[in-house]
Amino acid sequence: MTIDKATIEQINASIDLVEYASQQMNLIKRGKDYFCSCPLHEDKTPSLSFNSERNLFYCFSCGKGGGIINYLQYFEGLSFDDAVNKAIKLSNGKVELSKSNAMSFLKSIKTESEQIAHKVLDKSIYEKYNKGEVTLWQQEGILQSVMDLYEIRIDTNQNRIVYPVYDMQGNFINIKGRTMYPNYKELGIPKYINYFPVGTMDYFQGYNVAKDYIKDEVIVFEGIKSVMKAYGWGYKNCISAEKHTLTNEQVDALASMKCDVVFAYDSDVDYYSKDVLKSLLKLSKVCNVYIITDSIGWLGAKDAPVDKGKETWDFLYGSREKLR
Repeated sequence: MTIDKATIEQINASIDLVEYASQQMNLIKRGKDYFCSCPLHEDKTPSLSFNSERNLFYCFSCGKGGGIINYLQYFEGLSFDDAVNKAIKLSNGKVELSKSNAMSFLKSIKTESEQIAHKVLDKSIYEKYNKGEVTLWQQEGILQSVMDLYEIRIDTNQNRIVYPVYDMQGNFINIKGRTMYPNYKELGIPKYINYFPVGTMDYFQGYNVAKDYIKDEVIVFEGIKSVMKAYGWGYKNCISAEKHTLTNEQVDALASMKCDVVFAYDSDVDYYSKDVLKSLLKLSKVCNVYIITDSIGWLGAKDAPVDKGKETWDFLYGSREKLR
């Protein structure tokens, strides 16, 4: 695609880069900027910065930087043409293309399935991480045998708990890590990082384990820890969305399961807020959607429904209600 500099600047200015990146990366604010570990390389100290005023990113370690188009190229693995196409779609009509640029866009636009394809990784790269007792999560009530099933390991170099990420076809596409430093906020270290570019979220964490148990119903948590804890209690049809707002691709994936969907999000999530409700309503057109809420007040401010033990979870699950 041939596209002029002014149009590139218009596209970059049309999208809030910090807002978009925060959907995929755990950004921590320091002064006027936001930081996280750069997924393009080993990054012990967060070096990837986002400036909301200039709407740009820059990595102080590898030197990669730019606006939304460069972000899509580096962190989602898109070609320049595909990055421009996706950015124009994300702008929701804010970008006005010249006639020549519009023709280039229409000719080169890809299908949605082509844009969201993930790079399949060699599973051997995961073998360098250590197997063993993950005491931090054992203390939170997760069985070691269950963690072994989900292939939980330790990255000793970065002091992180790591686990593999698979797409819905079972391909190995990423590694996710959770810091074991209790004072990670003081150190400026992100709690969770992805070791490779994420791309569009069109998968659910833990689906590779749960798929054989998903028959009449699937339970969707926010995080993989909740999935593993529930598995240890016999709830094996559980998956993690990794966040509380679903992408269109995740909605489609749930719809394709052709079963009831129960959402068990953390207690601070409002199912009827605009950003959450939109995807739930779309899903409810093709299947029954249930939500788990803490009407009694047993959970803490940000607890997951499984955080207060099996009895509390059994009660909350048994009290699930259909989305209104």
